[in-house]
Amino acid sequence: MKKAIISIWIIFLTGLFLTVPTLDLALATSGNPDVNEETDRMLVKVTDNEGNEFVESVSREELGQANEDFLADESSVLYEAQEVEALEPDFRRYIAVQPVSIETMSWGTERIGITELKNKTAIGNERVIVAVIDTGVDYTHPFLKGRMVQGYDFVADDTEPMDVHFHGTHVAGIIADTTPANVKIMPIRVMDEEGRGYDSDIAKGIRYAVDNGADIINLSFVGQGYSQYLADTIQYALSNNVLVIAAAGNEQADTSDYYPASEQKIIVVSATDRNDRIAQFSNTGSSIDVSAPGVDIVSTIPQQKFGSASGTSMAAPYVSGVAAMLKLDDSKREIAELERLLKIYVDDLGTIGWDPLYGEGIVNVTEYTSSPGNGAMEFIQLPELHDVPLDKIWSIKFNRELLEQDIVNVKLLQGTNEIPIQTAVNPQNKEITVTPRSGFKPNRAYRLLIMIENGSNYEMVFTTGD
Repeated sequence: MKKAIISIWIIFLTGLFLTVPTLDLALATSGNPDVNEETDRMLVKVTDNEGNEFVESVSREELGQANEDFLADESSVLYEAQEVEALEPDFRRYIAVQPVSIETMSWGTERIGITELKNKTAIGNERVIVAVIDTGVDYTHPFLKGRMVQGYDFVADDTEPMDVHFHGTHVAGIIADTTPANVKIMPIRVMDEEGRGYDSDIAKGIRYAVDNGADIINLSFVGQGYSQYLADTIQYALSNNVLVIAAAGNEQADTSDYYPASEQKIIVVSATDRNDRIAQFSNTGSSIDVSAPGVDIVSTIPQQKFGSASGTSMAAPYVSGVAAMLKLDDSKREIAELERLLKIYVDDLGTIGWDPLYGEGIVNVTEYTSSPGNGAMEFIQLPELHDVPLDKIWSIKFNRELLEQDIVNVKLLQGTNEIPIQTAVNPQNKEITVTPRSGFKPNRAYRLLIMIENGSNYEMVFTTGD
């Protein structure tokens, strides 16, 4: 969901220029899977006798036999195919969690201000559905009683998505802990007992969630290898106004090397510890949107138990829970508005504004109001500058190439009067330059406003010299 998510990372070099990066996401399993593991399956486009096209996952052996006309299995989708086109590997993804440890005192829910948010949220008859696309959920757990809606198991291909790992149940428990009873959980199993799953099943799970009424999708898994097929499925969710939230990953690496962690269109979450530091294991990078607690998080595990686990897998459902509450407070909110609110209500740590560790900051909805500022636009105040040259040209720099869909509005004010400016976009240098049409006047105070759609707004006051 980073369509226009150009958040600002302001660094003043010689006091004369602003640096503005944007955002990018993933996770690791107990057992440390080999992230370079070769997948044994392929996604293929099959054309049948009637000219119908569909995408299927088949084994490499099956595809090889079909290509050599040696396929003897009449049950194979390739047996009577008129045409078969190999698309891409059916990559395996894996859950983003560290090993479960001894039970410790839970702290994440209070850290992000859930108690205050629940007190301020209007709870009516509306309901919000969060799809947990994971290892399934132990829907018999007492803590999750009354919180489930019908889901599906795409590993066993049945309607009983029982968790035989623990990961999905832990994720579901965090969402349940941060939300009231009218936030429901849709359990969708796409990962096996080892916490691994194919893109083909993940894509089916996402489509099932969208087609069956999910408002939010939580993806606490990751893997190497970009999948256009999975990206298209994520776009299907976004196009249907379903918010997608994913974990950044636990490899202590850059999110650009992982998927869906590197997907620019979704909300990507890094993990923090009790001291508000980025967790040692957490991935970071240009795709991070926000951060949330992810170390020693107590939640539900199968067989009616509770356990503590760490990972960006734990951070993502905290954000999914907050997003569900914001949707519950106003069911008309579109995903762009939910994203905006998630980025407004944060504790801005690290570099001022956005940075590749915390994103916009640690989610904290303690100060949430249904109508922030009674509709007034909120600005993050930047350090003041003095004795600015009268011929100053401002350069606003970004950390990635500016795209056509990125919307940045810049204004220059003296008091309440808007000063005419000329702006120029240089995509190659990743910058926007701002020049007043008539130059600055000496010894005057000005305000430079930078407003980013689906991101934060920034204000800098400066005074000119003689």
